[in-house]
Amino acid sequence: MTRSIILGNGKLTALLDGKYMMRELYFPLSVDNHLHAGRIGLFSSGFNWLHDMNPVVKYKDDTLVSIASANNIVVEDAVDMAYPILVRRVKANGRVFFTWDFHINGTEYGDTALYDPSTLGMVHYKRDKWFLFSCGVTPFQYATGYKETGSLIGTWKDCEDGELSGNPIAQGAVDSAVSYQVSGSITCWLVAGRSYKDVVSLNRYVLERGAETILDRTDKYWRAWSQSTGESRRDALVIAAHWQENGALPASLDTDIMRFNRDSYNYVWHRDASMASIAFTLLGFEEEGRRLFQFSRPLLYNGFLFQKYTVDGHWGSTWHPWTEKYLPIQEDETALMIYALWVHFKTFRNVDFIKDLYRPGIKAAADFLCSYIDDEGEILPSYDLWEERFGVHFFTAAAVYAGLISASKFSSFFGEDNLAVKYTSVAEQIRKNMDEMWVSDHFARSRTEGKVDPTVDSSTVLGSLLAYPLGDPRIKVNRGTVERKLKVNGGICRYEGDMYMREGKDPNPWFITTLWVAQELIAEGDKDRAMGYVDWVRKNSLWTGLIPEQITSSGRYSSVCPLVWSHAEMVKTLYYLRNGFSNFLS
Repeated sequence: MTRSIILGNGKLTALLDGKYMMRELYFPLSVDNHLHAGRIGLFSSGFNWLHDMNPVVKYKDDTLVSIASANNIVVEDAVDMAYPILVRRVKANGRVFFTWDFHINGTEYGDTALYDPSTLGMVHYKRDKWFLFSCGVTPFQYATGYKETGSLIGTWKDCEDGELSGNPIAQGAVDSAVSYQVSGSITCWLVAGRSYKDVVSLNRYVLERGAETILDRTDKYWRAWSQSTGESRRDALVIAAHWQENGALPASLDTDIMRFNRDSYNYVWHRDASMASIAFTLLGFEEEGRRLFQFSRPLLYNGFLFQKYTVDGHWGSTWHPWTEKYLPIQEDETALMIYALWVHFKTFRNVDFIKDLYRPGIKAAADFLCSYIDDEGEILPSYDLWEERFGVHFFTAAAVYAGLISASKFSSFFGEDNLAVKYTSVAEQIRKNMDEMWVSDHFARSRTEGKVDPTVDSSTVLGSLLAYPLGDPRIKVNRGTVERKLKVNGGICRYEGDMYMREGKDPNPWFITTLWVAQELIAEGDKDRAMGYVDWVRKNSLWTGLIPEQITSSGRYSSVCPLVWSHAEMVKTLYYLRNGFSNFLS
């Protein structure tokens, strides 16, 4: 089920679905999802699970504090602004049940669940991942037990008769349940640490400071943080909730996509991350981009970035074969990071920060881009931004152009004029070769070994904005063709004949592609039509403000939600509506 809520502070991150069942819990980075399900139940003249009560799920305005309301129960959650603490306040009358079904380190085996009388808490651990849940008072009842073993469903099932067994410990594939008699409200917390000592210390901190105080300060912090973001508040908050403490920015933390190919979007794609960095730069946030660039610098290998990375900096899984004579990469990712770094530097002018990135990062990547061309100055084949086709792609060429022009500007700033001339010369030849991809009324998707693939592709809208001056008439004509050929139910799909996650006769509209067309319309001066696409995105997103990757013809969200890139493009589009379009290269 699509995720409707994300809460996080870079150390602890939680996602909940539309029925307010917690589905993901990441600590200390989003390397592994430690949680299978976190449930809340209420026994009051009968038992009901919150997720079966059709709760109304929302955020408190301008915060990363969530609320779920149903008959006779209100739940409010927040991840603390500073520490790996999730605070949960429940307003109800009756017996409230909390169940924790962990898969610590991403697997169900080898876990321990126990009741710890010294902290009045339920503890789950495996190796160096520890979680402690407490309400600071003696529970009414508790139990630990087995699940996913033979016919055993889990201790959570025992809640449904209103009574728990009191079993104090279990190991293997295990879960826990704990209940409290509540009259009015109760405030509880889940803390995460690397050891028992860590979680005991954090538990003591919550007791001393007060869980209500922590919840209140988190509310106030996010209101203050988001004050300057205007109409982009929810988008900025969602991106911030994904951003890890070490600077890594995963594309999406929704694991429901695992059903598709047993993998997820929980990786750093530098294309997505670069767009989010630009979005935060436009909002005036400097630190997040700095941490992303510092995270990325040591990842360069011979000047290029791999397809994707885990959030702790290792190469991610891939489907690009290593048997081709060219590199199994998406070249646009390397180029877009240089471009994002230039937008960051042009905005903040932090010379001390950029000087340490210039030689090992910017120059190394730009030199690779200059070397990865043929004798005619055309880029060599790589995979496209949709990660489906190998060849010479219009968008990839445009990204390389933008990256090299950015590198040229850096070189000029640091007094290496000869190098600046070299980067500009290579970039101009790449753009000249891109001209050959113009076919009648649009830019072709790709050109390989002289053969043009004339498929209409929405990425040419963004690509043309990166590589061509706004006065070039082909940009407007291309946008018109993209709208005419790719508009589906008011949004814009990726390209003609797209089959990915498709359920009907038409391809699925994507939110990033729709916003690219809006950005082009802003560049043309047609803000009214651009606003129409913005409204379409908002209308077709979740009621909580989260924006998915795509939407089917029946209105179903077939892929991940939220998608960081979708929110980044919304931030950029709203910025352009206020300030006018710029690609920051002139």
